[in-house]
Amino acid sequence: MVTTLIVNGSPYGSELPYNALRLAGALLVKEHWVEVFFLGDGVHTAHRGQDPRGAHASLEEMLGELLDKGAAVTLCGTCCQTRGITQSDVVEGVRLGTIHDLADLVARSDRVVSF
Repeated sequence: MVTTLIVNGSPYGSELPYNALRLAGALLVKEHWVEVFFLGDGVHTAHRGQDPRGAHASLEEMLGELLDKGAAVTLCGTCCQTRGITQSDVVEGVRLGTIHDLADLVARSDRVVSF
């Protein structure tokens, strides 16, 4: 079973990325293949060196744990470019992609959930 999670919400400005990462972890426990695609301000979720200052969780750490468990994580390259984010700015294992990569993900997924 392939599940794609699309995340548009900004980290720490909402709980959307946090809840998406929690769902991704729960799906991995159930042995689903999980792909996460970040768009818009959601791309900030994968930024290295976050300082969540008392937030409920470090999204950077959560993302690293998901990657270690086999999740695939992609950022919209155009969204990153407009925000000045480069590959070297993001968590290791996260890749920059395109809207065509997202289209491929949606086409091959059994389920798509948007946050």
